Amino acid sequence: MCSEFDRLAEMKKYVVKVFEECVKSVSPRNIVRNTLRFDSKKLFVNDDSSEYSVPGDVYLVGFGKAVLNMALEVENILNGRLKEAVVSVPFGTQRPSSLQNSKVRVMEAARNNMPDRQSVENTDRITGTLARLGRHDLLIVLISGGGSALLCSPTVPLHDKILATNLLSSGGASIEQLNTVRKALSRVKGGRLIGLVRGECTVISLILSDVVGDPLTAIASGPTVPNDDPDCLPIGIVDRFGLRDKMPKTVIDALLRNESFNGTSARFDRVHNYVIGNNAVALRAGIEYASRDFKAVLVTTSLHGDVALVATFYSDLVTYVCGLYACTTDGKRKDQLKITSSSVVGGGGVDVEGLTNSVVEASSEGRGLCILSGGEPTVMVRGSGLGGRNQELALRVSLALGAARRRDDGLHRFDVLFFSGGTDGIDGPTDACGAFGYPALEDVALSQGLDPSRYVNNNDSYGFYSSLDCGGDDLLKIGHTGTNVMDVHVLIIKPK
Repeated sequence: MCSEFDRLAEMKKYVVKVFEECVKSVSPRNIVRNTLRFDSKKLFVNDDSSEYSVPGDVYLVGFGKAVLNMALEVENILNGRLKEAVVSVPFGTQRPSSLQNSKVRVMEAARNNMPDRQSVENTDRITGTLARLGRHDLLIVLISGGGSALLCSPTVPLHDKILATNLLSSGGASIEQLNTVRKALSRVKGGRLIGLVRGECTVISLILSDVVGDPLTAIASGPTVPNDDPDCLPIGIVDRFGLRDKMPKTVIDALLRNESFNGTSARFDRVHNYVIGNNAVALRAGIEYASRDFKAVLVTTSLHGDVALVATFYSDLVTYVCGLYACTTDGKRKDQLKITSSSVVGGGGVDVEGLTNSVVEASSEGRGLCILSGGEPTVMVRGSGLGGRNQELALRVSLALGAARRRDDGLHRFDVLFFSGGTDGIDGPTDACGAFGYPALEDVALSQGLDPSRYVNNNDSYGFYSSLDCGGDDLLKIGHTGTNVMDVHVLIIKPK
């Protein structure tokens, strides 16, 4: 008879395949190929629903983890019409062989996803390209996750801006809050990039979203859309986290005199922004793959908030689902799930009624359940360890599931496996994209002299997983994927 860990090993292999399908579906070249068509005089976007005349030259600029392959596919589609292209990408980005005969100029920057001097120099080159545009030209702007660090022209000293970002991030600020402050400290974010475009050319922006809900003003800090943030909002965010006294004086002064850039309506009337890929696209691909073997359910693409709250949500979710399978659940568990889900999804939380129906169907068909969710939780950094939000979430989910199983012996009748991974292939300053979690993880760790709670308190999830010997690596390492649409969570629940 297979042991629990033998079954988990097979489940891990399956989850990796689901995750790979999610990532593949948002590969830059596939997304661009399915979005653009060109016939020498006109560029068509989104199944020809929009078309743009191209009487002059075509220029391209891009910034983000996915823009190199996006740019190469655009160049291929334009079939010789591309005049000039410059993209700013992370250090270590894999360069395809097709780049040898390309007009796309690649500039690297932002090691560990932090803006640096090279980011500033690359941005100067990008704005230099904008200055050469004529009235009849077409500008294509490519934007993806990581763009905030790669498009950087600060109004304060760079090290002051980095310190401000680190303080907010460590304090638990969301990506939306971080980008709000970044816009107020930038010459190019918050719509200001369009203010640097010379002439009255048409601008088409193709965006891979790495932000919950796909708000254009937040993705890469909204360089191509008007900034409608109240002028006082950035300093308000700093005050909300009690950081005014810790911030550099240059940053506080800049935030106090902040004026959001709205431009003129005519200026932005010629700018057309398209979100061509996002977390939902990735999750739908995972659902399609998992549906062959499981009852597959997409719960949400909008998970946010502290990983501790998200871990509690997943523990309550597992407890509720297992209770439905065993016909032992009650109204209290349903109400609890609604409460915890609303704290990490917003609104009324997840569709518990729809989830209930899916579990009932799975049970009647004798199938396990594969739940996919996505979003981008945050971590409150209090320790000095090494890790990322996905690894810490997986570890916290493991602890929460272990505690739930000790309270409810009925959970022993189910195999449960959780995975959290970043679609960009990198989680925090580590070489892993994410990690697995399961109820027995804590017991395994303690038997090896590892106290997972201590690692959690030190924000050292990578250190924990690297030290754990469980007969198989619970860290997933796939390297840079060349794309980024936030995180993917896969949860499998199977009756034994």
